[in-house]
Amino acid sequence: MFTKILVPLDGSDKSFEALDFASNIAKKYDAEVFLLSVFRKYSFMEGSFASLNSGIDKDNLEDALRESSKEIVSEGKEILKNNEVTKVRAFVKTGAAAKEILKFSKDNNIDLIIIGSKGQGELSGYLLGGVSHKVTGLAKCPVMVI
Repeated sequence: MFTKILVPLDGSDKSFEALDFASNIAKKYDAEVFLLSVFRKYSFMEGSFASLNSGIDKDNLEDALRESSKEIVSEGKEILKNNEVTKVRAFVKTGAAAKEILKFSKDNNIDLIIIGSKGQGELSGYLLGGVSHKVTGLAKCPVMVI
């Protein structure tokens, strides 16, 4: 029934709960799990922080955000390995979370998205309740919100 499962990760407890749930489904259907972490360029600099002009190098900030996303998907891969899920691919993307999740699911013919209900928040993650709500409303495949 399900051959390709997408699990967006932001490092929050809910995103890793979604991953645990996905591992059970993946084992049941021998499905491939796609891990996706999306970071927003310079998101730290938006909002009230933008006026501080803190002198943070934007390139270094982007590198740090990318590295954090890589660590999150690496942790996800390790969890799946420990849960005996062998078909795993991991990706890091830049952009608005909901938009990137939807684009990725379409481009990769995803059968099921399993997403956390809310995440870290604007400064340290991306899976806000609004993201899971947008994905649920616009995805062309079934979405499970954990």
